[in-house]
Amino acid sequence: MVNTVIKNLLMRSLVRLSRRPKVKVSLERLEGLVVDIGAGGEGIMAKTCGKETVCVDISKREIDEARSRGAVANWVLCDARAMPFGSGLFDVATFFFSLMYMKTLERKHAVMIEAKRVLKPEGSLYLWDAIIREKPDPYIVFVEASLPGEERVYTGYGVRGEKKEQAPELINQLALEAGFRDARTESHEYWFTSRFQ
Repeated sequence: MVNTVIKNLLMRSLVRLSRRPKVKVSLERLEGLVVDIGAGGEGIMAKTCGKETVCVDISKREIDEARSRGAVANWVLCDARAMPFGSGLFDVATFFFSLMYMKTLERKHAVMIEAKRVLKPEGSLYLWDAIIREKPDPYIVFVEASLPGEERVYTGYGVRGEKKEQAPELINQLALEAGFRDARTESHEYWFTSRFQ
């Protein structure tokens, strides 16, 4: 009886999970000095861009998890609204499914302003993130990331609570207000990617 109940619960959970958004992303190594913002967990950009990448996260637990999964980088524990770097230091700033964890528009905007500050004047911002228009709680998106060298990483990103909606139009507007320009966006069913100068 107990085994049947457990089996039924597991099957229902698997059915629900199979309906969750799925994303396939192909990544290429970015040139120059890269700062990845919200880099913990899997450490995807560290694995993509190499050990010279500077990876920042507000959570020590997320940094430790990324390190345990083989993400070798220069890890910095800090709030990305006030990064401990000089202005104009980096060639590239990235957000890989990390904006969705920043709960308010004000926080997202402040982090983008700080990203603009630490970038060189000709620097680029790349972001990949979820389009969240529906309200399941938690909202989870499963990602298959193809990295240089044919490595594949399978992971999931999820958020709970109210006010988690996120759309490329809104994120792009925040980036433009932070001083970025030349938005190039590619939208898919469950995710989007944007690049700015």
